[in-house]
Amino acid sequence: MEERAKMLMKLTQFTNRNRDITGKVIILTLIGFCILLCLFISIGFYFLAKPLKASLTSVALRNLRYNDTSASSSPYFNATLAMKIRIENPNFGFFEFPTSKGDIMYNGRLVGEMKINGQRVGSYSAMKTEVGTKVSYRENQATSSVWLKNDIKRGLIILKIEAKLRGEVHLVALNKRTVNLKCLMYLNLKDEVIQRLWCK
Repeated sequence: MEERAKMLMKLTQFTNRNRDITGKVIILTLIGFCILLCLFISIGFYFLAKPLKASLTSVALRNLRYNDTSASSSPYFNATLAMKIRIENPNFGFFEFPTSKGDIMYNGRLVGEMKINGQRVGSYSAMKTEVGTKVSYRENQATSSVWLKNDIKRGLIILKIEAKLRGEVHLVALNKRTVNLKCLMYLNLKDEVIQRLWCK
């Protein structure tokens, strides 16, 4: 009987030890799984930050001036553009960018520069900012081409807008991103309006 009790006691101790070991293995496995999960999430946030989007939502045309092509002087145009730019951030962390510059081109030539003030765009949100700039171009006799004369005759000037907003998406770690603003606009000289506007 004593031997049987000793055997039962040893068996109980062995079972308790097995339970302790099994419990420790489960706890260590869960801790390891949590560490791996955090690591994968961090890497995912860093490498899988979604691209941001920038677009022009509206442009108002003011103080438009251009010469009559029948005049003997070289052709020119100048105007003031009041633009609204929308920046969308589809990421979990906020996007922050410093003051940036953009170019306004006509037929491959720089006709104006714009300054976009630095901003912070919250996570999963969008913001609008207003930008005003002057555009002007005059063809001199040395570089005279028929492009501007023809565009003024038909009453339509096509302007191209490009800007890069370089900033950081603040996730678990800083993630550098660039937002490209690439748009075309048709400037209607006769009606003094922006006829068409679209962005990539």
